[in-house]
Amino acid sequence: MLFIGIHLASLTTSRFLATARGVKSRWLCILLVAISTAASSASVSASAALEFSTIQGAGGVPLTVVQSGNRSGPQIIFIHGFSQSYLSWVKQLNDRALQSNFHLVALDLRGHGSSGKPSEASSYTSEAWAGDIAAVIAATGNRHPVLVGWSMGGPVAMSYLKHNGASHIAGVAFVDAAQMFSAGDGIAPVDVWQKSHIKMMSEMLSDDLMVNYAGTRAFVGELTAQPLPSTEAESLFVYNMMTPPYVRRSVLANFPDWSQFDEIVPSMTIPILITHGRADRLVAYRQSLNMKRYFPAATFSIYERTGHAPFLERPIRFNRELARFTLAANGGG
Repeated sequence: MLFIGIHLASLTTSRFLATARGVKSRWLCILLVAISTAASSASVSASAALEFSTIQGAGGVPLTVVQSGNRSGPQIIFIHGFSQSYLSWVKQLNDRALQSNFHLVALDLRGHGSSGKPSEASSYTSEAWAGDIAAVIAATGNRHPVLVGWSMGGPVAMSYLKHNGASHIAGVAFVDAAQMFSAGDGIAPVDVWQKSHIKMMSEMLSDDLMVNYAGTRAFVGELTAQPLPSTEAESLFVYNMMTPPYVRRSVLANFPDWSQFDEIVPSMTIPILITHGRADRLVAYRQSLNMKRYFPAATFSIYERTGHAPFLERPIRFNRELARFTLAANGGG
Protein backbone atom coordinates (compact mmCIF):
# COMPACT_ATOMS: atom_id res chain seq x y z
CA MET A 1 0.00 0.00 0.00
CA LEU A 2 2.90 2.32 0.79
CA PHE A 3 4.37 1.60 -2.64
CA ILE A 4 1.04 2.37 -4.29
CA GLY A 5 0.81 5.68 -2.43
CA ILE A 6 4.33 6.69 -3.45
CA HIS A 7 3.70 5.69 -7.05
CA LEU A 8 0.39 7.57 -7.25
CA ALA A 9 1.93 10.65 -5.71
CA SER A 10 4.22 10.84 -8.74
CA LEU A 11 1.24 11.00 -11.09
CA THR A 12 -1.22 13.79 -11.69
CA THR A 13 -4.82 12.96 -10.82
CA SER A 14 -5.87 13.36 -14.45
CA ARG A 15 -3.14 11.09 -15.77
CA PHE A 16 -3.94 8.36 -13.25
CA LEU A 17 -7.66 8.47 -13.99
CA ALA A 18 -6.91 8.21 -17.70
CA THR A 19 -5.22 4.84 -17.00
CA ALA A 20 -8.17 3.68 -14.90
CA ARG A 21 -10.97 3.82 -17.45
CA GLY A 22 -11.04 0.07 -17.78
CA VAL A 23 -10.96 -0.63 -14.07
CA LYS A 24 -14.21 -2.04 -12.74
CA SER A 25 -14.18 -0.06 -9.49
CA ARG A 26 -13.31 3.50 -10.44
CA TRP A 27 -14.36 4.77 -7.03
CA LEU A 28 -11.47 2.70 -5.64
CA CYS A 29 -9.14 4.51 -8.00
CA ILE A 30 -10.44 7.86 -6.75
CA LEU A 31 -9.88 6.69 -3.19
CA LEU A 32 -6.28 5.72 -3.92
CA VAL A 33 -5.65 9.07 -5.57
CA ALA A 34 -7.32 10.78 -2.60
CA ILE A 35 -5.06 8.98 -0.14
CA SER A 36 -1.89 9.83 -2.00
CA THR A 37 -2.95 13.42 -2.62
CA ALA A 38 -4.06 14.05 0.95
CA ALA A 39 -0.86 12.52 2.27
CA SER A 40 1.23 14.90 0.20
CA SER A 41 -0.85 18.03 0.86
CA ALA A 42 0.42 20.47 3.47
CA SER A 43 -3.00 22.08 3.82
CA VAL A 44 -4.53 18.96 5.36
CA SER A 45 -1.54 17.83 7.40
CA ALA A 46 -2.34 16.42 10.80
CA SER A 47 -2.15 18.81 13.72
CA ALA A 48 -1.51 17.77 17.30
CA ALA A 49 -3.88 20.57 18.33
CA LEU A 50 -6.89 18.94 16.63
CA GLU A 51 -9.05 16.56 18.63
CA PHE A 52 -11.30 14.15 16.72
CA SER A 53 -14.39 12.36 17.97
CA THR A 54 -17.49 10.64 16.62
CA ILE A 55 -20.88 11.49 18.06
CA GLN A 56 -24.44 10.44 17.25
CA GLY A 57 -26.48 12.95 15.31
CA ALA A 58 -30.21 12.93 14.61
CA GLY A 59 -31.49 9.40 14.04
CA GLY A 60 -28.21 7.93 15.26
CA VAL A 61 -26.16 9.03 12.22
CA PRO A 62 -22.46 9.12 13.18
CA LEU A 63 -20.90 12.56 12.86
CA THR A 64 -17.21 13.40 12.82
CA VAL A 65 -16.45 16.35 15.12
CA VAL A 66 -13.15 18.23 15.33
CA GLN A 67 -12.10 20.56 18.16
CA SER A 68 -9.14 22.81 18.78
CA GLY A 69 -8.16 25.89 20.76
CA ASN A 70 -8.93 27.20 24.22
CA ARG A 71 -11.66 25.12 25.86
CA SER A 72 -12.31 27.97 28.31
CA GLY A 73 -12.79 30.59 25.61
CA PRO A 74 -15.97 31.55 23.72
CA GLN A 75 -17.07 28.74 21.42
CA ILE A 76 -17.31 28.93 17.63
CA ILE A 77 -18.96 26.12 15.62
CA PHE A 78 -18.09 26.04 11.90
CA ILE A 79 -20.70 24.57 9.52
CA HIS A 80 -19.43 23.84 6.02
CA GLY A 81 -21.24 23.98 2.71
CA PHE A 82 -22.52 21.62 0.02
CA SER A 83 -20.18 18.67 -0.69
CA GLN A 84 -17.52 20.03 1.67
CA SER A 85 -15.91 18.90 4.96
CA TYR A 86 -14.52 20.17 8.24
CA LEU A 87 -11.30 20.54 6.20
CA SER A 88 -12.85 23.66 4.67
CA TRP A 89 -11.94 25.36 7.96
CA VAL A 90 -8.29 24.32 8.38
CA LYS A 91 -7.13 27.96 8.18
CA GLN A 92 -9.35 28.74 11.14
CA LEU A 93 -8.93 25.54 13.20
CA ASN A 94 -5.13 25.85 12.97
CA ASP A 95 -4.91 29.62 13.42
CA ARG A 96 -2.76 30.39 16.46
CA ALA A 97 -4.62 33.55 17.45
CA LEU A 98 -8.03 31.88 17.22
CA GLN A 99 -6.74 28.83 19.07
CA SER A 100 -5.43 30.99 21.90
CA ASN A 101 -8.72 32.74 22.53
CA PHE A 102 -11.57 30.52 21.34
CA HIS A 103 -12.92 26.98 21.55
CA LEU A 104 -13.08 26.00 17.86
CA VAL A 105 -15.42 23.24 16.70
CA ALA A 106 -16.16 21.91 13.22
CA LEU A 107 -17.95 18.86 11.88
CA ASP A 108 -18.51 16.82 8.77
CA LEU A 109 -22.22 17.20 8.08
CA ARG A 110 -24.16 13.99 7.50
CA GLY A 111 -23.42 12.63 4.03
CA HIS A 112 -20.10 14.49 3.90
CA GLY A 113 -16.48 13.77 4.73
CA SER A 114 -16.07 11.00 7.31
CA SER A 115 -19.59 11.23 8.75
CA GLY A 116 -22.35 8.69 8.12
CA LYS A 117 -24.05 8.76 4.73
CA PRO A 118 -27.66 7.55 4.97
CA SER A 119 -29.14 6.43 1.67
CA GLU A 120 -32.67 7.72 2.32
CA ALA A 121 -33.48 11.17 0.93
CA SER A 122 -35.58 11.79 4.05
CA SER A 123 -32.38 11.84 6.09
CA TYR A 124 -31.37 15.22 4.65
CA THR A 125 -34.15 17.50 5.89
CA SER A 126 -34.15 20.72 7.88
CA GLU A 127 -35.15 18.73 10.98
CA ALA A 128 -32.17 16.37 10.52
CA TRP A 129 -29.70 19.25 10.14
CA ALA A 130 -31.15 20.90 13.25
CA GLY A 131 -30.81 17.70 15.25
CA ASP A 132 -27.20 17.27 14.16
CA ILE A 133 -26.16 20.77 15.21
CA ALA A 134 -27.97 20.33 18.52
CA ALA A 135 -26.03 17.10 19.07
CA VAL A 136 -22.72 18.84 18.33
CA ILE A 137 -23.54 21.67 20.75
CA ALA A 138 -24.45 19.18 23.48
CA ALA A 139 -21.37 17.01 22.87
CA THR A 140 -18.97 19.96 23.02
CA GLY A 141 -20.21 21.53 26.23
CA ASN A 142 -23.35 23.63 25.55
CA ARG A 143 -21.10 26.68 25.57
CA HIS A 144 -23.37 29.34 23.99
CA PRO A 145 -21.55 29.20 20.64
CA VAL A 146 -21.39 31.46 17.64
CA LEU A 147 -22.55 29.47 14.61
CA VAL A 148 -20.62 30.11 11.38
CA GLY A 149 -22.63 28.91 8.36
CA TRP A 150 -20.93 28.89 4.98
CA SER A 151 -23.07 28.55 1.84
CA MET A 152 -25.44 25.63 2.57
CA GLY A 153 -24.26 25.93 6.18
CA GLY A 154 -26.35 29.11 6.42
CA PRO A 155 -29.67 27.25 6.03
CA VAL A 156 -28.32 24.51 8.30
CA ALA A 157 -27.73 27.12 11.03
CA MET A 158 -31.18 28.58 10.44
CA SER A 159 -32.67 25.08 10.65
CA TYR A 160 -31.16 24.72 14.11
CA LEU A 161 -32.60 28.09 15.17
CA LYS A 162 -36.02 27.23 13.78
CA HIS A 163 -36.29 23.96 15.69
CA ASN A 164 -34.34 24.85 18.83
CA GLY A 165 -34.55 28.62 19.24
CA ALA A 166 -31.70 31.05 19.82
CA SER A 167 -31.51 30.99 23.62
CA HIS A 168 -28.35 28.86 23.60
CA ILE A 169 -26.64 30.74 20.75
CA ALA A 170 -24.45 33.83 21.09
CA GLY A 171 -24.63 34.88 17.43
CA VAL A 172 -24.61 33.72 13.82
CA ALA A 173 -22.09 34.51 11.09
CA PHE A 174 -23.40 33.85 7.57
CA VAL A 175 -20.67 33.39 4.95
CA ASP A 176 -21.82 33.58 1.29
CA ALA A 177 -24.95 31.84 2.53
CA ALA A 178 -27.09 30.04 -0.04
CA GLN A 179 -30.78 30.83 -0.07
CA MET A 180 -33.90 29.93 -2.02
CA PHE A 181 -36.82 32.34 -1.85
CA SER A 182 -40.39 31.53 -2.79
CA ALA A 183 -42.31 33.74 -5.20
CA GLY A 184 -44.66 35.03 -2.52
CA ASP A 185 -42.21 36.29 0.06
CA GLY A 186 -41.96 39.85 -1.28
CA ILE A 187 -38.36 39.42 -2.43
CA ALA A 188 -37.30 38.77 -6.00
CA PRO A 189 -36.83 35.01 -6.48
CA VAL A 190 -33.22 33.97 -6.12
CA ASP A 191 -31.87 30.58 -7.16
CA VAL A 192 -29.37 28.77 -5.00
CA TRP A 193 -26.97 28.39 -7.92
CA GLN A 194 -26.14 30.77 -10.74
CA LYS A 195 -27.94 29.75 -13.95
CA SER A 196 -24.63 29.25 -15.75
CA HIS A 197 -23.74 26.39 -13.40
CA ILE A 198 -26.67 24.10 -14.16
CA LYS A 199 -24.54 21.78 -16.32
CA MET A 200 -21.80 21.61 -13.71
CA MET A 201 -24.28 20.76 -10.97
CA SER A 202 -26.00 18.10 -13.07
CA GLU A 203 -22.61 16.46 -13.60
CA MET A 204 -21.96 16.47 -9.86
CA LEU A 205 -25.19 14.52 -9.38
CA SER A 206 -24.25 11.82 -11.90
CA ASP A 207 -23.48 8.24 -10.88
CA ASP A 208 -21.05 8.05 -13.80
CA LEU A 209 -17.71 8.55 -12.09
CA MET A 210 -15.96 10.31 -14.96
CA VAL A 211 -18.89 12.71 -15.42
CA ASN A 212 -19.01 13.29 -11.66
CA TYR A 213 -15.26 13.86 -11.63
CA ALA A 214 -15.54 16.57 -14.29
CA GLY A 215 -18.40 18.36 -12.56
CA THR A 216 -16.70 18.25 -9.15
CA ARG A 217 -13.43 19.48 -10.60
CA ALA A 218 -15.26 22.42 -12.19
CA PHE A 219 -17.15 23.12 -8.95
CA VAL A 220 -13.94 23.27 -6.92
CA GLY A 221 -12.51 25.70 -9.45
CA GLU A 222 -15.49 28.02 -8.92
CA LEU A 223 -15.11 28.26 -5.15
CA THR A 224 -12.50 31.03 -5.26
CA ALA A 225 -11.98 34.12 -7.39
CA GLN A 226 -8.29 33.35 -7.86
CA PRO A 227 -6.78 29.86 -8.17
CA LEU A 228 -5.59 28.37 -4.91
CA PRO A 229 -2.13 26.80 -4.58
CA SER A 230 -2.14 23.36 -6.19
CA THR A 231 -1.96 21.46 -2.88
CA GLU A 232 -4.98 23.34 -1.51
CA ALA A 233 -6.94 22.88 -4.73
CA GLU A 234 -6.25 19.13 -4.75
CA SER A 235 -7.31 18.83 -1.12
CA LEU A 236 -10.59 20.59 -1.95
CA PHE A 237 -11.20 18.19 -4.80
CA VAL A 238 -10.43 15.14 -2.65
CA TYR A 239 -12.88 15.92 0.12
CA ASN A 240 -15.54 17.12 -2.32
CA MET A 241 -15.37 13.69 -3.97
CA MET A 242 -16.10 12.07 -0.59
CA THR A 243 -19.74 13.20 -0.90
CA PRO A 244 -21.53 10.57 -3.02
CA PRO A 245 -23.89 11.67 -5.79
CA TYR A 246 -26.92 10.19 -4.03
CA VAL A 247 -26.21 12.43 -1.03
CA ARG A 248 -25.83 15.48 -3.27
CA ARG A 249 -29.16 14.70 -4.94
CA SER A 250 -30.91 14.25 -1.59
CA VAL A 251 -29.46 17.45 -0.15
CA LEU A 252 -30.60 19.55 -3.11
CA ALA A 253 -34.02 17.85 -3.22
CA ASN A 254 -34.59 18.88 0.41
CA PHE A 255 -32.90 22.27 0.28
CA PRO A 256 -34.98 24.53 2.55
CA ASP A 257 -36.91 27.46 1.12
CA TRP A 258 -35.67 30.46 3.09
CA SER A 259 -39.25 31.62 3.62
CA GLN A 260 -39.78 28.73 6.06
CA PHE A 261 -37.60 30.71 8.47
CA ASP A 262 -39.81 33.82 8.33
CA GLU A 263 -41.54 32.91 11.58
CA ILE A 264 -38.33 32.94 13.61
CA VAL A 265 -36.69 36.07 12.15
CA PRO A 266 -38.62 38.59 14.32
CA SER A 267 -37.50 36.80 17.47
CA MET A 268 -33.84 36.61 16.45
CA THR A 269 -32.27 39.36 18.53
CA ILE A 270 -28.82 37.76 18.63
CA PRO A 271 -25.93 39.47 16.78
CA ILE A 272 -25.65 38.65 13.07
CA LEU A 273 -22.63 38.94 10.79
CA ILE A 274 -23.13 38.69 7.02
CA THR A 275 -19.98 38.13 4.97
CA HIS A 276 -19.83 37.80 1.19
CA GLY A 277 -17.17 37.68 -1.50
CA ARG A 278 -18.07 40.25 -4.14
CA ALA A 279 -16.65 38.02 -6.90
CA ASP A 280 -18.60 34.92 -5.78
CA ARG A 281 -19.46 32.94 -8.91
CA LEU A 282 -21.62 30.35 -7.14
CA VAL A 283 -23.94 32.23 -4.76
CA ALA A 284 -24.85 35.64 -6.09
CA TYR A 285 -23.86 38.69 -4.04
CA ARG A 286 -27.47 39.86 -4.17
CA GLN A 287 -28.40 36.94 -1.91
CA SER A 288 -26.57 38.55 0.99
CA LEU A 289 -28.20 41.87 0.09
CA ASN A 290 -31.56 40.10 0.39
CA MET A 291 -30.47 38.61 3.70
CA LYS A 292 -29.65 42.10 4.94
CA ARG A 293 -33.35 42.87 4.48
CA TYR A 294 -34.13 40.01 6.86
CA PHE A 295 -31.57 41.24 9.40
CA PRO A 296 -31.28 45.03 9.02
CA ALA A 297 -29.18 45.36 12.19
CA ALA A 298 -26.62 42.83 10.99
CA THR A 299 -22.97 43.70 10.49
CA PHE A 300 -22.23 43.54 6.76
CA SER A 301 -18.73 42.68 5.52
CA ILE A 302 -17.94 42.58 1.81
CA TYR A 303 -14.72 41.13 0.42
CA GLU A 304 -13.76 42.67 -2.90
CA ARG A 305 -12.02 40.49 -5.52
CA THR A 306 -12.92 37.45 -3.43
CA GLY A 307 -15.01 34.43 -4.33
CA HIS A 308 -17.31 32.00 -2.55
CA ALA A 309 -14.88 31.14 0.27
CA PRO A 310 -13.46 34.31 1.89
CA PHE A 311 -12.04 32.26 4.77
CA LEU A 312 -9.82 30.41 2.27
CA GLU A 313 -8.81 33.40 0.14
CA ARG A 314 -8.57 36.03 2.88
CA PRO A 315 -8.04 34.06 6.10
CA ILE A 316 -6.19 36.78 8.01
CA ARG A 317 -8.98 39.31 7.59
CA PHE A 318 -11.71 36.69 8.02
CA ASN A 319 -10.24 35.35 11.25
CA ARG A 320 -9.75 38.85 12.65
CA GLU A 321 -13.36 39.85 11.91
CA LEU A 322 -14.73 36.58 13.26
CA ALA A 323 -12.76 37.01 16.48
CA ARG A 324 -14.04 40.55 16.92
CA PHE A 325 -17.64 39.48 16.22
CA THR A 326 -17.45 36.52 18.60
CA LEU A 327 -16.06 38.62 21.45
CA ALA A 328 -18.78 41.24 20.93
CA ALA A 329 -21.49 38.58 20.75
CA ASN A 330 -20.30 37.26 24.10
CA GLY A 331 -20.37 40.69 25.73
CA GLY A 332 -16.71 41.49 25.25
CA GLY A 333 -14.94 44.22 23.30
